[in-house]
Amino acid sequence: MKNVILIHGYNGIPPVYKWLETELNKREYKVILPEFPVKEGVKYINWKNIFNEYKDEINENSVVIAHSIGNEFFIKYMHENTININMYIGLAGFSKSFICEGKDDLTRALKEFLVNDVELDYFKNSVNKRYAIYSNDDHIVPFNILEDYARTIKANPVYIEGIGHMGRKSNVEKIPEILEIIKSY
Repeated sequence: MKNVILIHGYNGIPPVYKWLETELNKREYKVILPEFPVKEGVKYINWKNIFNEYKDEINENSVVIAHSIGNEFFIKYMHENTININMYIGLAGFSKSFICEGKDDLTRALKEFLVNDVELDYFKNSVNKRYAIYSNDDHIVPFNILEDYARTIKANPVYIEGIGHMGRKSNVEKIPEILEIIKSY
């Protein structure tokens, strides 16, 4: 059975993950959806301790879908644990620092999770297929940083207009393009 690991971001599990979990289960994928601490609990060590429980489930056939800061987390974790996977789909991913005005805790977390060149190089060499999904109206990550992320990780860019940051505030419940990408593997 193929497995898909869903990694959420700073504010928790986005609505699109619930839809995705249902759709993937219908197609007989094993879906792993860890719940990490959110907001002030977003610390690498906290997330790592939880994700360690799933480490044995991740292999060269796995698909990982990460949202927002979850992208950074997984790249760091992958390097630290010398993991290889088949496919990665990043939602609203980034690899450069930026400041979220009025959101000090989020800005702190962004700095803590920021990936370095060694981690990025390991990631690029350890994932067969890479996709970066992003939008023109993301209210968290600046557009130029989203575009740069796709280039930096050498991903197939998937630009979708009008889906924002793809979290709760964006009110996006389905992203059919994700299923199409997974079906292609």
